[in-house]
Amino acid sequence: MNDTFRLLADGIDITGIVGGLTWQNTIDELATKMNFDTAKSDTQYVNTYEPKIGSIINLFTNIEIFRGIVIAVDNGDEKRNKYTVTDFGWYLNKSKETYQFNNMPAYKAINKVCADFNIPIDSIPELGTEIQQIYADKTVSDIISDILSLCGGGYNLDVTPKGLRIYKYGEIYAYPEFRITPNTPLTYSPALRGGVSHSASIEDMKNSIKVITEADKVFTVRTVLQDADSITKFGMLQEVVKIDPEKENAQVVAQSKLAELNRQKESFSFDMIEAMDSYTRAGMAMDVDGTPYLIEGTSHSITNGIHHVKVDLRRLE
Repeated sequence: MNDTFRLLADGIDITGIVGGLTWQNTIDELATKMNFDTAKSDTQYVNTYEPKIGSIINLFTNIEIFRGIVIAVDNGDEKRNKYTVTDFGWYLNKSKETYQFNNMPAYKAINKVCADFNIPIDSIPELGTEIQQIYADKTVSDIISDILSLCGGGYNLDVTPKGLRIYKYGEIYAYPEFRITPNTPLTYSPALRGGVSHSASIEDMKNSIKVITEADKVFTVRTVLQDADSITKFGMLQEVVKIDPEKENAQVVAQSKLAELNRQKESFSFDMIEAMDSYTRAGMAMDVDGTPYLIEGTSHSITNGIHHVKVDLRRLE
């Protein structure tokens, strides 16, 4: 199975009638979305399985790399049906709940949310930051994302066939490879990249973060966190953040905001070919010409048995 793939619908292999298979994920959207078509038979006695809304879809290469549910079907065409599928992160984006955490360690708070919604866990770090927050009518994904931000940020949240997975950006590296011909050695995919787009800017950079609170129209500076080297090089670019001191820690907020904003805005993307039994996805890191990058988004397609991938990257500091 290293050189091919299988797509199952409700446990039935539909690979032979599938076309236009694509899937995408980004670090900003929890769910991975998949699209594909299936051919309709015009022969009276040939039956093909037609997935329905709610059908479970599994994509296998050497292992299962995607498990999702059909959320939309377009069957108006005479010759094909079109399907939209998302993994189970979709439910976390749609479901809302209210929570009050009183000094509960972050990993326990996340485990509680997952248990309440019967969400299996692939892996999460033992985050010890104590959470004292009230979440009223918030989506599950927003609640978990906010808890991670209170832990200092820098965590990716995604879904695998095993369940919810949380890890630090840069902790998992992708190493996509492919063979130009069957009898040649594996080649590192980014080395033969195409469709390259690259630009850089400091228009949105902030290298100084001032955290303030307000009470009775009186503003109080809680902390100022700066990157002296960046200020020397580019000049001071300051962001002011107002917090609720009962709910947020000024130092943690400043550290998180500085890490988020103190960088050049860099747009870097390219196309590559990847072996079928390899899966590069958003949240992983990738080395390109000796420089580490965070993969912000990926777009995959399988055409004529070839696995094409477009990656959107951001330089890792």
